[in-house]
Amino acid sequence: MGTAAEFWNRMSEVYASADTSDIPNLYANDALYLEPYNPPHRGNLLIQAYLKDWLGGKEEVAVDAKKVIESEDGTELAVEWTISYTAGGRRWNDLPRASFYGFDDEGRVVYHRDYT
Repeated sequence: MGTAAEFWNRMSEVYASADTSDIPNLYANDALYLEPYNPPHRGNLLIQAYLKDWLGGKEEVAVDAKKVIESEDGTELAVEWTISYTAGGRRWNDLPRASFYGFDDEGRVVYHRDYT
């Protein structure tokens, strides 16, 4: 498993724990995060703030990677995954997601696109 796939393990822990303190180290200063229904998030600190807000109302978060595909050179990563959590007194199970990442030479995310 390469650097990009190791990143996914760290990112899964961020989602499960709702601890976004490592985001500025995982994402480049000018990283771009795109997802449906929201404007683009530009910069590691804005991405951190968004993810902190998004995870804020979720408890008992579980992330399950269905497929992890890393490019041969380790600069790109595609992950098909599900997330389950409790929010507002209701349990949400196995919500499908797909994430695509691009990395710089230092192994930090410069591009992140999510699909739900």
